[in-house]
Amino acid sequence: MESRETLRHIGLNEKESSVYLALLEIGEASVLKIAKKAVIKRPTAYLILHSLESKGLVSRVEKKRQTLYAPQHPRKILAEAEIRLKEIQNMIPQFEAMMLNKDSRPRVVVFEGKEALDRAYDDSFVVKGEILYMSNMDLVQEVFARTLQKFEYVSLSPAFRTREIADDSEVSRAYARRASGPYRQVRLMPKEFSPFATDIGIFGNTTLITSAKKEYFTVKIESEDIANAFRAMFEAMWQISKPAIETTTS
Repeated sequence: MESRETLRHIGLNEKESSVYLALLEIGEASVLKIAKKAVIKRPTAYLILHSLESKGLVSRVEKKRQTLYAPQHPRKILAEAEIRLKEIQNMIPQFEAMMLNKDSRPRVVVFEGKEALDRAYDDSFVVKGEILYMSNMDLVQEVFARTLQKFEYVSLSPAFRTREIADDSEVSRAYARRASGPYRQVRLMPKEFSPFATDIGIFGNTTLITSAKKEYFTVKIESEDIANAFRAMFEAMWQISKPAIETTTS
């Protein structure tokens, strides 16, 4: 992952990332030198350094009546992330209790815009069970690149597994060769269903329907009945689909 993108995911904006990366390269420095290295205006650099200092990523040093700034060790980022994770973990029981008290009616959420769509599948990583997908792999790789990346860090098991039906294409076959395993099965839908320009995901009581033909949007429906209806459609398609990786016998 590119360094700026990593810093963005931990809460730094573009200019904060530029200043912090500039400090890592030049070390302890004056505001003027930092501003030149980060290619920003000096007054802006003051504001950003103050923000980074409040986040514990930059320290201020007084030397010979001059104020210098130095970057905190990059492991400070990891330490901060671990603290935040522990705080969230401690709050999970309370959050889950709040969810149980919510209205039981179906809930619909719409994600719009390419960047927003990649957050649509976040809930799938915390719901145990089987995740089902019917996908166009060109669409998936274009829109859900970060979701695919997250799967690289997930331990699949009988309690967390996937079955996927992809369009019949070379991209899908290459994906299947790379991703298939005991808890991740991939099949190819019949060619008569091509072009399949949609992505459908089903997990828990949630159904996600994504389209990117003209506009990027995902519709998220939280309803047990609708999720079960889509599961039935998935099972019907699974039966008429073929394995993405053909097995040969000698």
